[in-house]
Amino acid sequence: MNVRERIEAVWAGEQPDRIPITLYEWLYYQTGNDPAWQPLFDKGLGFMYHIPTVVERYEGGVEKRDEEFEAEGIKHKREIWRTPVGEISQVWAAGWRRKHLIETREDYRVMTYIARHTRLEPCYREYEARVAALRPWEVPTSYASRTPMQQILVDYVGLENFALHLYDFEDEIPELYAALLEVFARRIDLVAGSRCRYVAIMENFSAETMGPQRFSEFHMPLYREYFPILQQAGKIVGTHFDGKLAVCRDLIANAPIDVIESLTPPPEGDMTLAECRTAWPDKQFWVNLNVSAYGLPPDELRTYVRDLVRQAAPDGRRLAFEISEDVPPNWKISVPIVLDVLRDM
Repeated sequence: MNVRERIEAVWAGEQPDRIPITLYEWLYYQTGNDPAWQPLFDKGLGFMYHIPTVVERYEGGVEKRDEEFEAEGIKHKREIWRTPVGEISQVWAAGWRRKHLIETREDYRVMTYIARHTRLEPCYREYEARVAALRPWEVPTSYASRTPMQQILVDYVGLENFALHLYDFEDEIPELYAALLEVFARRIDLVAGSRCRYVAIMENFSAETMGPQRFSEFHMPLYREYFPILQQAGKIVGTHFDGKLAVCRDLIANAPIDVIESLTPPPEGDMTLAECRTAWPDKQFWVNLNVSAYGLPPDELRTYVRDLVRQAAPDGRRLAFEISEDVPPNWKISVPIVLDVLRDM
């Protein structure tokens, strides 16, 4: 089996010849396309491509432009959205958002206008052309955006302001949520019509930021309404849950999620993989190895990986690993060790 066939076996609930591991494509590009990755792809590492099946267009006078500037010796990018009802912007530096799009009541009004004037179009032909050009170690996935409340939290507001806005802007958040939900519903229908096999819902969810009450109110109804649309179209649905999940474990158990992706053991997460397997026996796990684990001495790293496999996949099924959050500083030494362990188990 090559790595794509192994991942497809995991999706199907079958047992691959070995547990696969993949790398997010943007982490590869962050290392400057280092040629040292190629021997690892040849050795069994997968290259996980997020390929869009839908593109966004904007109407109603919505315009977006970027500008670059330097501050404190660091290159920054400002993304500016102009509309007939106002302007919003966000700032990025060193791969991190330094300023969010929404800070005021007026910003909510602008973002709601943008959502209401967002038009989606399929790009199926482009998707299929890119998939046809992939090499055997490259695994295609498609992206279906976050659900609306996660989009507000992660993309538009940020964690600290989100907590304040729930109180300060109790009328504006539901209005934006409703506008984003219309876009999300259209996107799900279009993704369902594509030929992609795996659909990534990039929630970046950590349960303590939302809590079970709001998860029940804003996430579960959407999962139950829209994920079956994708599943009935033959898709595997994975949610990017990369944080602490324990307080929502029972809700997650009852959600129609096929794959919990970027599932992260302690200390970043708060559930061991054994606890996850007990809580969610039928779900597939795409596990993000803690970056700190790669710094263990080689024998300890080998023992750690073997233990995770035994916890999450005692039968060798429904488990893959990935590098999805950060590239380990010593990746040229540690990733080959992980690949060898997974090959020999």
